[in-house]
Amino acid sequence: MKLFWVINLVLFQASWLCAAFFTDYANVIMPTLLLVHFVLSPTRRQDLRLLMLVPIGLIADKLQLEMGVFDAGDGFFPVWLLLLWVMFIISLNHSLRWLDNRSVLTLVLVGAIGGASSYWGGIKAGVLVPLMPTSTVLFSLILVWALLLPVFVILKRYVNRPIKVMS
Repeated sequence: MKLFWVINLVLFQASWLCAAFFTDYANVIMPTLLLVHFVLSPTRRQDLRLLMLVPIGLIADKLQLEMGVFDAGDGFFPVWLLLLWVMFIISLNHSLRWLDNRSVLTLVLVGAIGGASSYWGGIKAGVLVPLMPTSTVLFSLILVWALLLPVFVILKRYVNRPIKVMS
């Protein structure tokens, strides 16, 4: 499906909106959105392989939670945040594929602005609670995402390489 990137974009945005505004229902709705993605995806195997990058995002968020940058209010780690990471990571193969051939500097800027803005939106929606001054929270989000996005895009290239079979 050539236009699957549009479907993925809609599913990713629906997941974000669900996590931000319908958190009580996110643990039911978001897995359903992921299921729709995998049923329709033309690259299921690549998407599944890419999931090995999810722990990087989880660690980044867990560090910020533990350092008291923000709180997600759901004990150890909220399921909706894990599911959002899954949807984000598989979106690198589809609606975020345009990042593939960008320079590291561009990825740093897009990460710093886009990633931090997404989390700031979560803060404004009330699903994340800042625990530090605004400037500190923003600095942390900008720094983390300026590093994460280039790492994800570069690692995606390696994960998606064709697997060579030894004969």
